Amino acid sequence: PVVSDGFASARNYFTRPSAAISEEEEERAQVLAEATALKKLAVDFLHPELPVVTTDPFACGRNYFTRPSAEEYEEEEAMDDRDEILEDAAALKKLAEDYFYPERPVVSDAALFGRNYFNRPSAPTSEEDEERAQILADAVALKKLAVDYLHPERPVVSDGFASARNYFTRPSAAISEEEEERAQVLAEATALKKLAVDFLHPELPVVTTDPFACGRNYFTRPSAEEYEEEEAMDDRDEILEDAAALKKLAEDY
Repeated sequence: PVVSDGFASARNYFTRPSAAISEEEEERAQVLAEATALKKLAVDFLHPELPVVTTDPFACGRNYFTRPSAEEYEEEEAMDDRDEILEDAAALKKLAEDYFYPERPVVSDAALFGRNYFNRPSAPTSEEDEERAQILADAVALKKLAVDYLHPERPVVSDGFASARNYFTRPSAAISEEEEERAQVLAEATALKKLAVDFLHPELPVVTTDPFACGRNYFTRPSAEEYEEEEAMDDRDEILEDAAALKKLAEDY
């Protein structure tokens, strides 16, 4: 390999400042410059979508045809017609896009507002309008009733401040003998249902709402009468003791 010092330097013999300049080199440089310019023009012509690249951030330009000092190359009427035609074309293009793309959102200014021509306060009213409004209100009410009838599982939606009372249980309601008998029958049915549940499901616990409620065994209370003879009670106690002793022996065995 070639070994050189890192601080060594050199220059091109042909491009040194003191080199002799010949006519051929000048022509060669001019030809290369023209070829580069032609190449740039060809690229710009074939690729108009490429952006304009400039190295000077302060460079600016203006339109030759719309500059303030430009001469009027069209008559005033022709210019007005041209502007009007362009506006109509832009409006037609917008209408065509709205027709072919109805899914696009409507874009408007936040400060814009409008009102309905038919229900404005100054709109003339006629009998047909009143009948139409009444028919629409009836149709909405019928639709609501049909929905409530076909879908009873839907919840009732009401205002949080709305209130009501039962017509039959209001304090001022008239009391009849049939209602008293009906209430008595319902109370007896509820009591019978509770007794039937307690009889069929003795495993259910006793539910009480009073924490201070208490009870005692009727048969073992101190004031209970002796419902067995003394000899029978002694025999019973002896049998229970023998059974307990046999159970203990069986467990030990």
